[in-house]
Amino acid sequence: MRNLLASAAVVAALVTFGSGVQAASNQCLPIGGTALGQFYNEGNDVIGSMDGTWNATRGTVISQRETAAGLVLVMEHVFSTSRGGVVLTRDDVELTAVPGKKDTYMLELAYTVVETFGHLTGYSGTFNGFGLLKMGSGEALVRYTGEICK
Repeated sequence: MRNLLASAAVVAALVTFGSGVQAASNQCLPIGGTALGQFYNEGNDVIGSMDGTWNATRGTVISQRETAAGLVLVMEHVFSTSRGGVVLTRDDVELTAVPGKKDTYMLELAYTVVETFGHLTGYSGTFNGFGLLKMGSGEALVRYTGEICK
């Protein structure tokens, strides 16, 4: 009976230890909030104040192409937190023209993390955004959500 209890204790310890190692190597951070952006430099760059995980962002349009529904912008973004964390992303922003609203687009995108700094070093993954963009005024409103992990 003692051998059985000792064996059970060893198995329990190994399972607990194994679970701890797994949890430590898959630490995830929920991402979410809103962004109010303003395009400038003839629509090539954007800055934004943010609420939620990120405090601010800056983006640059790398390229764009027309589609049947609107446009696709290839962009790079830099996001920062109040604790000094920084995330760089590369994104394809799908813009779909809103019928009856001149220069207004629905936008959907996946922010793919390419580099991290500060307390976010080692995190990777993709989080999503959706919202509206008024090309004439350069205003954008985006809701973002998801998680990044390390």
